[in-house]
Amino acid sequence: MSSRRRTRDSGGSGDPETGADDGLRAMRERSRAVAEREASRLARPDQPASSRTLGHAKKGARQSTPFGQMFGGRSPTKSDPAIEEEWCGPFSVARQMIAAREEARRLREEQQAEAEPNNNKESHPLDAATELALDKKRRLENPSMNWVSRHQRTDKESTNANYYAKRRRRFNRQKSLMGNGSNYVPSLFQLCVNYLVKNFECIDTLGLVDHSIRRALCERLVAQGKMNGAAFDVLAEMGVETLELVDCAQVTQDQFCDALRVLLPSGLRAILLKHCGRCFGSQAVKVISEIENDKLELFAISLAGAYLLKDQDVAKLIESTSRTLSSIDLTACPLIGAQFCQAIGENFSSSVDNGIGGCLLELSLQNVPLTKEALLTLGASSDALQNLKSLKLKEIESVDDEVVSIILNSVNGGSLEGIDLSDNPQLTDEVLSSIRQCNTNGSLRALQLSGLKNLTAIGLEAFFTPIDDLPSPPMLRKLDLSQCSYDEVDDAVVSLAAKAASFKRSSTYAASEDNPNPEHLVSEVSSAKKGLVHVNIIGSSVSDKAMETLAATCSSSLEELDISFCTNVSDKGLGYLVSKVGCQFAKIHVWGLAQITEEFLDGHDRVEEGGLEIVGVWMKKSGGRSIR
Repeated sequence: MSSRRRTRDSGGSGDPETGADDGLRAMRERSRAVAEREASRLARPDQPASSRTLGHAKKGARQSTPFGQMFGGRSPTKSDPAIEEEWCGPFSVARQMIAAREEARRLREEQQAEAEPNNNKESHPLDAATELALDKKRRLENPSMNWVSRHQRTDKESTNANYYAKRRRRFNRQKSLMGNGSNYVPSLFQLCVNYLVKNFECIDTLGLVDHSIRRALCERLVAQGKMNGAAFDVLAEMGVETLELVDCAQVTQDQFCDALRVLLPSGLRAILLKHCGRCFGSQAVKVISEIENDKLELFAISLAGAYLLKDQDVAKLIESTSRTLSSIDLTACPLIGAQFCQAIGENFSSSVDNGIGGCLLELSLQNVPLTKEALLTLGASSDALQNLKSLKLKEIESVDDEVVSIILNSVNGGSLEGIDLSDNPQLTDEVLSSIRQCNTNGSLRALQLSGLKNLTAIGLEAFFTPIDDLPSPPMLRKLDLSQCSYDEVDDAVVSLAAKAASFKRSSTYAASEDNPNPEHLVSEVSSAKKGLVHVNIIGSSVSDKAMETLAATCSSSLEELDISFCTNVSDKGLGYLVSKVGCQFAKIHVWGLAQITEEFLDGHDRVEEGGLEIVGVWMKKSGGRSIR
């Protein structure tokens, strides 16, 4: 027994110090490895973790003293599933989340690869030649694929500058080319306007200056907060024919009425007011109605924000001015109603005063609370709208297909040149049929159908397609199909609209649909000035094919294009369009097009010469892959 104790004591006399050193050294090595691994992972979380894995320490090594390794413990093996799990903690959880996300992305990409039919086909020696032939065919059918940016043509590589530095440089270059750069010298007209506005309190009269000058002065006064009663007295002096104010908020009703008493007998012909709720009301209507008919020569009245103007007042206003009045524009006038519609039917009918009554040419109503019954009365009661040239019914809840059909049928001979039915949610494809049937003379040039969500692609294609027993499709100069349903306004709709606006005969392109290349349409354009001028297709599903059609049919007419939030348009489509369209093309809106890159913004054909304003260049494409 004593020998056994002596043997045990002698064998363990040097072991504690040696075991302590080994345990401390092992813990230091493990801590260093953990630090290196965690440092690399935290510095680059997007990179995969190091392949080096650390197993759990032995039971003794996990104790608070380095002597734990001296006491034996079970060595873990790789087959133990508990070892694969990491210790709980924020860093471990974050690593597990990253691994799960990467695994989900890998599985998603594998599913997409399996869904592609080409991946399941067996390879063939002629696959490369077939792919080359197909690519050649695609380039022949889509000429925009052949467009090359200026950087690639000149072998000029883009610098590695910061994105925002490039954007600032691009913005400064555009400002300098558009005449607004750091070396910009204002025109003599702008210098004079700025000087007059700066010293406007010293001006007693402007004299016989043109209406455009008075408008520029008014806009600058409003921008600088100097549009007050004294400035109004100078702008509204005796002898002016057009009283146009962009903001009447500082003009009182008494002051405005005093000005009317002086201006109307002296030849005032147009009243164009915005934000006129304070100055234009019952008292102003009374002043106008008291003027003798022989001295009253008003032909245009445009009022925006006249919240004091009552229904009976506007009816009295129309009755007093109907002899010469030809243009009525009311926006955000909340008190007008049925009496206004009845006044138009009674005072502009051909039976009034033995046919000597006024001739209404323009009717514009926006955001007014008219009922459906009042609108039906306006269209069916008389022939007051038979000579109408421009019709605008915008943001009116009661406007539906029946209302539009009756009003358009009351227009004689299809004399309408402009129609605006934007933001009326009840309109459907039936309204397209009514517009097409009323365009008997083919005089329609502007069509605005923004925000009509119920329009369909079939209805729009039929509207722009030649059909027997129907008037020809309209040869538009302005087309607005913005904010309609995304899938309904597509390449086919834009192509048909552009062809209808450009071709010599409405049926010319019916037989040319077999050729998918839009460049063959250039020879069919009727003349140098025919074609779409202003196109707005915000939020549509158009692609580069629509850009190719616009380039072929509107190369000499297109001036402004708005393709904001059209996610299918690429650099090549826009670059091809700019390269083919003439110098009259002045503005393009690209808000929300994150897919547009420097290839177009810094590489289109008019970067150096200027004249093309690109509005909305601020989006930056995300670095991650987007799957729709």
